[in-house]
Amino acid sequence: MTSARSATEWSTWGVHARIVVTDPDALSSASNLIRGYLAAADAAVNRDRADAEIRSLDAGPNTVTPMFARFLTDALAAARTTEGALDPTASAPAPQSWRSITVDGTEVTLPSGVELDLTATARASSADHCASTTAELLGCGVLVALGGDIATAGTTPPGGWQVQVQDLPGDPTCQVSIPSGAAVATASTVKPLHPDSISLWRTVSVVAESCTTAHASSTAAVGMGGGAIDWLTTLELPARLVDQEFRVITLGGWPS
Repeated sequence: MTSARSATEWSTWGVHARIVVTDPDALSSASNLIRGYLAAADAAVNRDRADAEIRSLDAGPNTVTPMFARFLTDALAAARTTEGALDPTASAPAPQSWRSITVDGTEVTLPSGVELDLTATARASSADHCASTTAELLGCGVLVALGGDIATAGTTPPGGWQVQVQDLPGDPTCQVSIPSGAAVATASTVKPLHPDSISLWRTVSVVAESCTTAHASSTAAVGMGGGAIDWLTTLELPARLVDQEFRVITLGGWPS
């Protein structure tokens, strides 16, 4: 295996996707594996598809695919991390109904009246699983970036994985080096989800051991205002926050 890196990119799920591998000979196989995984993921969790697995679940026990079980497990972990700010339910008869959802292997139990929506975590979860499974199968280092959600696995390249953190051209930017097994996610309010929403933060970026955790934490922090600093500090997560005046705050040993 050479020490060179090779990359490919395309658009999927409405975002820019990029794959980098430490073995150029493995790039074609990595691309095929990840494209196939994302197609299967779409069939599992895309609520806009009538044939999606997520739309087939009822109250009570359901037998699901291992892929869907992983997606839901990750979504519930994100809900716990954010104390429900990222809620995996599309409809629920009462607040915090996600706490009553259970996953045991491939058996999922839903309370009555609860429907799932894994949109908030599916992309980051996909980045995690694409990176880890591809690195294991091909025996090389892999970086998977799906929009602002970046996961790494396998062999760490010399100097670490170089990740540029920036929202729009002209915004404050920095390049960080992370080892394989680390992930970075950035949440942005440049295009707010709600026209009347106002946030102290322009962007929040977080480094964590999984992209799902990094994404959940950055997304929740964006809506916390000044409280995001104490919250991220309590979680002991390296973070970079850019406010609406383009001032930058770094926490928790944000990587150089």
